Amino acid sequence: MSDAKALSRHLSDQGWRLNNLYTITTKEGRKQPFRMNWAQQELWESLDLNNLVLKVRQIGISTFVHILFLDTCLFVPNTAAGVIAHSRESAEELFHRNIRSPYDDLPDAIRDVVGADRSSTRQLRFTNGSHISVHTSLRSGTYQLLHVSEFGKVCAKYPDRAREIVTGAFEAVPVGRGMKIVESTAEGREGYFHDYCRDAQALRDAGRKPSEHEFKFFFFPWWRHPEYRTTDTSIVVTDRRADYFREIEGEIGEQLPLSRRLWYVAKAATLGDDMMREYP
Repeated sequence: MSDAKALSRHLSDQGWRLNNLYTITTKEGRKQPFRMNWAQQELWESLDLNNLVLKVRQIGISTFVHILFLDTCLFVPNTAAGVIAHSRESAEELFHRNIRSPYDDLPDAIRDVVGADRSSTRQLRFTNGSHISVHTSLRSGTYQLLHVSEFGKVCAKYPDRAREIVTGAFEAVPVGRGMKIVESTAEGREGYFHDYCRDAQALRDAGRKPSEHEFKFFFFPWWRHPEYRTTDTSIVVTDRRADYFREIEGEIGEQLPLSRRLWYVAKAATLGDDMMREYP
């Protein structure tokens, strides 16, 4: 098989494209090829129409979703993708880092086929009729793809904006034909995000498949992250923390390694009451 035919076959496979075409910028500011990590791969393999993700910090869910949306816009003509960030500064940062920069780093052969208008700081419009934009709210128009970033934070800090997202942006996605991905760390025990998580988790625990109006629940807790470990045995695990670890072990049916316990205690010493919010 010729190289051209092999490349054509690969380009028809979105999983291959996601893991081979795109670059990301690391926390240290370095460009590197994008490869799905454990959480991104799990989400990718199980995506549904409406997806609700409760997660810890720094596992790259937003990065993955934006690469997925960018890829879909490039390879599926006339796709409208919208991203909602919790602040204008965050919207501009997410757009530049996760969308515009990966597009600019694509091979020339792809950008020559699907060009982009780069005149906007928060939107790319492509020559195949697709477009992707990042805002703090979306109401007008129809979107086949919608991502709401840190929705729990929006619900806690900006309840009016959260209501606008639910009544406007959610309604802009065609029922049964569009995809929503709503994700956040935990932010309190009230508001849309908390209620959606409670209902979606109950649905999952009952073993029932979500309808086209219901959310599928994803949970990526701190104790699954491969990097959340330390071997610093000078850290003291208090009785209160030990009780918490035993509670988790009872729920998951396995013992937490000491390295994970020590990491949690050390991180909680810095974050205090915010630990459960940032690392559920």
